[in-house]
Amino acid sequence: MLSSISLAVIAGLIFINTIFIVVALIRALKAFGEAQKLFEMVRLESSPVIHDLTQILSDVRSIVRSAEKEMVKVEDSITAVRDTARNLKEFEAMIQDRIERPLLDLTALISALLKGGKVFWQAFIKR
Repeated sequence: MLSSISLAVIAGLIFINTIFIVVALIRALKAFGEAQKLFEMVRLESSPVIHDLTQILSDVRSIVRSAEKEMVKVEDSITAVRDTARNLKEFEAMIQDRIERPLLDLTALISALLKGGKVFWQAFIKR
């Protein structure tokens, strides 16, 4: 008799355990169904976002290409300005060598002649 009671208790526990497993599997199926719906919704909603991101990346790529092209032009312009400044400095040095110094020398010569003439004239008048 003890064995039949223990057999009945074991059978009851297995039955209750089976009910809990069935309930857990039903809940797991519902959870998997909700997850599948969520994944489908994410897939549908992410498609336009991915398309927009692709368009934005394409625009950024074209902007970067344009900027790279313009950087070459800017570098060329900076080089041209630097060369022009160097040429102006050389031109200024040439003007000083060819015009300013001879003019200063000529001015000094004229000044010396005038002072000499003045001294000569004053000495001539005093005599």
